[in-house]
Amino acid sequence: MKANIKNTQWFRIFLGLFLVVYALNKFFHFIPSSYGQMPQITKDFLDSTLMFLPYLYILEIIIGLLLILDKWSALIYIVLFPLTISFLIFSFTNKDFNHMWPALIVSVLNIILLFSAKEKYKDLLT
Repeated sequence: MKANIKNTQWFRIFLGLFLVVYALNKFFHFIPSSYGQMPQITKDFLDSTLMFLPYLYILEIIIGLLLILDKWSALIYIVLFPLTISFLIFSFTNKDFNHMWPALIVSVLNIILLFSAKEKYKDLLT
């Protein structure tokens, strides 16, 4: 049981760091990144949501910092889940499987952490 707690602690910290670095990179561009070859409809979608993306990245930084500090983690896993699914769907529909590893990492870690906190959700689900 203790090893499981340690593993989830490292997963939580890694996920938090990943989110903070990923979002900060969108502001400061210190890691080269690309969305790959996108269909035109995807480019149009991104152009239409461009003004909201900085707020999404700020939310990712806040979520990441809260995970690193272990504040409201069980709530953060639930809040992060729709973002994770959206990130994963966007990556799949983009059809550039070489650039979808961030979405896979975030979704796998989020699902592991959601299941690790399932005892905290019992009152919500009964």
